[in-house]
Amino acid sequence: MILGQRRRKVIGLIARSGGAAIAVTLAGAFVNWVGVAGTGAVAVAISRADTGVLAGVLAGISAVVGCEGLVRLFQGGIGRGLVLGIGSFVGLGFAAIIFFEVVKGIEASGQTSR
Repeated sequence: MILGQRRRKVIGLIARSGGAAIAVTLAGAFVNWVGVAGTGAVAVAISRADTGVLAGVLAGISAVVGCEGLVRLFQGGIGRGLVLGIGSFVGLGFAAIIFFEVVKGIEASGQTSR
């Protein structure tokens, strides 16, 4: 695989992951947890369980959870706000790990042995 093809695959991965993350985050902002779960499930199903989309859905869910944690902190619920914030960081970390593993796989698929 040549450099341009790998670059297009990575750009496509970024677009799919980002689109899924934005869709899930918007569903959380406009609807509720049922909308987040539904949007995430539909995104994963449409993409036939693409790992990049799964990372994007996980990042979107982490964003919604983190925002909920911030709201709880501002309302005075320090314990619940901190738990939600830590959970959000953990979820975002897993999403980043998944995403970069997929990118590493794309980059490794194009290397030839000499």
